[in-house]
Amino acid sequence: MPQPQATFSESVTVNVTPGGKWIHGAGQVAPTAPQADAGAFEDEARRCFNALERALNNAGAGLPDVVKITAYLTSLDDYGAFAAARGAAFGAAPPASTAVGVAALLQGARVEVDAVAFVPA
Repeated sequence: MPQPQATFSESVTVNVTPGGKWIHGAGQVAPTAPQADAGAFEDEARRCFNALERALNNAGAGLPDVVKITAYLTSLDDYGAFAAARGAAFGAAPPASTAVGVAALLQGARVEVDAVAFVPA
């Protein structure tokens, strides 16, 4: 049975407070099909972070504003490659993060990341 057409949201919810704005970024996957090897997984994760960065930029934020991410991985065996991509995206001081193992993701993705960011007023 064919899967229903996936519709992804690059939009974010912005909650404005007196001290700034909270941005809740929708989960992002890499824009192209995944490949099977570990090096390709790290590349997929990097492209996922690039998509997340674009979504945040559209809301007036960037990766340095991220305070929390949640990553969904179809295999926790790929966590090392994911951590390397996270390090490349955020540098030496990554945000708080949670990694969750899941059975499957849309479009055959092996990793999806969502984020919460805060932009001071």
